[in-house]
This record gives sequence, C-alpha cells and structure tokens, in this order.
Amino acid sequence: MVERAKYCLHPEGLRAATGSSYRCPVCGESLDGDGISGWVRRAEEARDEAYSLDEGDGFAGIARQEAQREVYRRRRIMYELENVPRVSTTRPEMILVIHDVEAGSYRCRIFYKEPRQAGSVEQVNVAAGLEKILELRSDPDPVVRLIAEKVEEFHAVREKLAGEGEAAPGRRVFYANELKAVG
Repeated sequence: MVERAKYCLHPEGLRAATGSSYRCPVCGESLDGDGISGWVRRAEEARDEAYSLDEGDGFAGIARQEAQREVYRRRRIMYELENVPRVSTTRPEMILVIHDVEAGSYRCRIFYKEPRQAGSVEQVNVAAGLEKILELRSDPDPVVRLIAEKVEEFHAVREKLAGEGEAAPGRRVFYANELKAVG
C-alpha cells in the first residue's frame, strides 16, 4: 500500500479525516497540511521541469499544458480543503448494541440528537469475538472507536454471565451520560 500511495495522484481529491489530516479515498494515504503543500509543490516542480524542455515539437507543449493542469487541480483541492470549516465530530446521544446469536455478531445503531456532518456513522456490525472488537479500537473515526469500547464492555458482561451459567442479555443501550467525549 505504501508503494501504491507513493505514486497516487489522488484523482478523487482528499477527504477530511480525523484531527487535521486528510485521506485519499483511492490509495488511503493520509496527509496533513504540510503533506498537502508538499504534494502541490511536487506538481509545481514537475511543471517547471516540463517548461525547461527545450524541444520545439508539439509533445513538449502538450506535456507543459498537462503539468500546468495538474498544478491547478492540486491547488484547487488544497484551497478547498483550507476553506472548508472543520466540524467537530457530533457526539452520539445513544448507542444500541444488539447481540445477533445466529450471525455471531453485534449490531450497533447510533442515534444523534444534534445535526451531524454527512457521512457520520449510523450503524456498525462487528463479529462477536474480542479480536474483531479490538480491531475497531484503532479505527480513524472517533465514533467507531467509542462504539468498539461499548461493544467490548457489553461483550465482557455477556461472557462473564455465560461463564457463570446465567442468561446473558441480548441487547444493551448506552445513553449520553455513559459515553465519553468524542474527538
């Protein structure tokens, strides 16, 4: 993936990720403000090299035009990202965790009270195994990390009760006062 990200032109642009970083949806590379500036600078250097070609054929002119278009495209992406206000992640009001015995997984529904940004997580399914639950703890989305924490807590309670021979609950609701700050 590192090799793929190294040569990716980020054709679909970059999307806001956690903190002050931006992520390419194609290759998955994550760039901060300096990384984006460097990405634009590399296009400018490639354009300058194309302009230094001292050949009189039509192909040199086409190469210069393409290089200039790429500089314009990257600058446009950079300016758009700089001018988009960063919206903090909306805190969930409630998380419903349901254990699906047949599928061997936890289904999680997330409910919000406040308006949220587009693409906010509303539903997550995770296998009912501690290893899969812990994998979510390193997700870049803070809401998914919060969900993983609550699913892990519910999973531990279910495992404890099942170990004691008692009936384990099939669902659990976590309300806002039980959820730590997201971000």
